[in-house]
Amino acid sequence: MDLAEFGFSFLILINVWNRYTATTSVMPVETYGMIRLNLLLLFLVAIEPFLFDILFVKGLGTPVGVGASLYYGVDIGCMNLILAYFTHVLASEERNLIPRGLIDRYKVIRNLLVVGAAMFLVSDLPFFGEFGVGGVPLRAIIWFLSLPVMWLPRRLGTKTQPFPGRLMSA
Repeated sequence: MDLAEFGFSFLILINVWNRYTATTSVMPVETYGMIRLNLLLLFLVAIEPFLFDILFVKGLGTPVGVGASLYYGVDIGCMNLILAYFTHVLASEERNLIPRGLIDRYKVIRNLLVVGAAMFLVSDLPFFGEFGVGGVPLRAIIWFLSLPVMWLPRRLGTKTQPFPGRLMSA
C-alpha cells in the first residue's frame, strides 16, 4: 500500500508541476511577487508528500491525523490558488501574453483552479472533520470529489501549449 500512496501523492505533484510549467514557460518576466509565490509554491509542494504520509500512517481519526488533514487542506488549497494566480496573470488581456484565442480557455483553467482550491480550503471547516459517511470524514470525501475539478485544468492545458521554447527563441 505504501507504493500506491506514494504514487497518488506523486500524481498530485506532477499535476502541479505540469500546470506550473505550462503557465510560467510563457511568462516573459517574473516580478518580485511572482518569485516569492514561486518560493511559497516550492515549499507547499515539498511538504505535500510529508503531510500525505502522516494522513495514511496516523489515520484521519487520530489527533495527529486530524491536524495533518487541516494542514493538507491548506497546502493543496494554497498550491491551487498560486497556480490560479499565475494563470490569471497569463490570461490577462491587457498583458497580451498569449493569443486572444486562448484567453478564454486559460480563464476557464484559472476558474477551475480556484474551485479546486476552495474545495480544499472549505474542507478545513470543523464540520467537515467531525462528520463522515461510513467512517470516512466529509473532509476526505470532498478531497476525493475535487479530483476531477483539479485534474481538468491539466486536460485543458494539453490543448493550450502552442509555445514550446517561445522564450528561448525570443
